[in-house]
Amino acid sequence: MDHASVTSGAAFKTAVRATAILLLILTLASVGAYFYLQREMLAALETQIGGDRLALAQIYREGGPQALVEVINDLRQPLGEKQRVIGLFDSQGNNLAGNISIPPNLAGWSTNHMTVRVFTSAADISETSNFYIHKDRIGSLTLVVGRSLEAVETQEARMIAAFVGLGGVMSAAFLLLGFAASLQTLRKLDSMATTLDRVSQGEVGARLPISAAQDQIDRVSQAINLHLDRLSVLMQTTRASAAAIAHDLRTPLSRAFLLIDSAQASLDAGGDARDLIDGIEAELRRLNSIFDAIMRISRLETAQADLRLTAVAVAPLLADLAETFAPLAEERGQSLTLLATPQALSVQGDAAMLAQLLANLIQNAINHCPAGTAIVLGAAPRAKGVALWVADSGPGIPAAERDKVFELFYRLDPNRTGGGNGLGMALVKAIATRLGAQIVLSDENPGLRVEVIFA
Repeated sequence: MDHASVTSGAAFKTAVRATAILLLILTLASVGAYFYLQREMLAALETQIGGDRLALAQIYREGGPQALVEVINDLRQPLGEKQRVIGLFDSQGNNLAGNISIPPNLAGWSTNHMTVRVFTSAADISETSNFYIHKDRIGSLTLVVGRSLEAVETQEARMIAAFVGLGGVMSAAFLLLGFAASLQTLRKLDSMATTLDRVSQGEVGARLPISAAQDQIDRVSQAINLHLDRLSVLMQTTRASAAAIAHDLRTPLSRAFLLIDSAQASLDAGGDARDLIDGIEAELRRLNSIFDAIMRISRLETAQADLRLTAVAVAPLLADLAETFAPLAEERGQSLTLLATPQALSVQGDAAMLAQLLANLIQNAINHCPAGTAIVLGAAPRAKGVALWVADSGPGIPAAERDKVFELFYRLDPNRTGGGNGLGMALVKAIATRLGAQIVLSDENPGLRVEVIFA
């Protein structure tokens, strides 16, 4: 696995950004906590130092300078703990008592790096440390009182170490989680790429794996699998259509070639070949009708421009169709009846397309129904629109086959020995879709009823 691909993943990049934000927040929080802790601990030291100053000032008021010197000198052993600073100086800056030799320069509160004398039973030694001190006048003398900042510095160091450790641990956790998530995503994407490559190589049954996590990639994989299923169906339909086209084109071509051979032989023998030439023309017309139907369906399905729909009067349209196809139905021993249609009934559509749609339905009923079949043409308003229909009392279409009749070159006869080219209903579907109408096939008991419903 290429780690560069993992670290370039969205999950890892998000983790890096989250880590940067976390570190920024921790930095701001640590700065705020640092100053808060420092302020609170210095306030505590000020309280302690203030208590010492008040006590020493009280001694000075009651006993004078000598009493103050004696008290400070009595504190030599406690001052050996090197946590406190007390110094008493005259007006010349000479040390009178305490554990520091030189007073600080600034009056009031200050932080100083100072050397103090640590008094022990063996010897006096010096220690240097940071102190928080207060310097002010007490009578003619200068009194310096302070406390060590060692505890404050220790707490500050511990707090900084805690924030640094917390930031390090959380950053490592974020980055590891981001790396793991990015790695998992990359594995899924690699699997998707492998599966799609298999599909592109012709393995149309390959599908993307779906994990139990049902994350975003799994949902995308499910959508891709759905599209692959549809693609598989389309490919199967395309293969079937290609086979049907080959069969439907081969038959008239073969007949045309046979007729050409026969015509050539007749002409060579000095005979009359006009009937054979008429047969050749009929077969070529059949070929041309197939190509014309395919092109019309293609244009309807791929048309991009909006169709200008107008109000089409239904009654005169149906009357023209009934008048045109009634003689043809009579020749086949069938009957075509037009039901009474309200004169004011109209639909939004295109008159030529609508006439072609209904003509195909009527022609389909005439071609596929036996003698004695009653064909009915009608229209009526419905609660949600207008319905135009062609119904017959013929053999009908099984319910399982009704959706398939709209496919290109589909025929109920698996041997494809019947008339027609299997394009009529496909053209009907294409026109209805273009006009925004719905087609419903239902059982007429017996026979078939085809309704075209306009909203």
